[in-house]
Amino acid sequence: MKGLRVDLSRSDVKVALDLCYYDFETILQALILWALYCEEEGKPLQFPNKTLTQAIAQQWKPREYSPWSDKILSNPRFQSPGTKWWIAAAEGLGRDVRNQLIADVDEKGSQQYVLFRNGLTLRLNTALNWDWEKIRAYGERQTR
Repeated sequence: MKGLRVDLSRSDVKVALDLCYYDFETILQALILWALYCEEEGKPLQFPNKTLTQAIAQQWKPREYSPWSDKILSNPRFQSPGTKWWIAAAEGLGRDVRNQLIADVDEKGSQQYVLFRNGLTLRLNTALNWDWEKIRAYGERQTR
């Protein structure tokens, strides 16, 4: 929703989300496809909150000629900060080194963490500010 500039703290958005009992994923897919289409036409969504509440109220469905694809989810705009960092770590450290040092990026809850295979954790915000050599040194530390 951040990629569409929807403000989830607004009361009208909260009410619409609370009232959406059926087929929410399909509605979001239709909304994302519509937003992408508008951008391709040079007319980005001006009122993303209103568009979301309208999509929920009208139970939007994707058009048959606008199929959903994994390509949409791989768009950096719709990736979480943890996913973006994980991809950047493959470039900054090299895929093999990243996989040897880093187990996962935990994005559950209010704090997001990079989980290292040596047992250490690092807040994602900290990892975003460190250079790759410092992250590599942290991941190579012996803790056991």
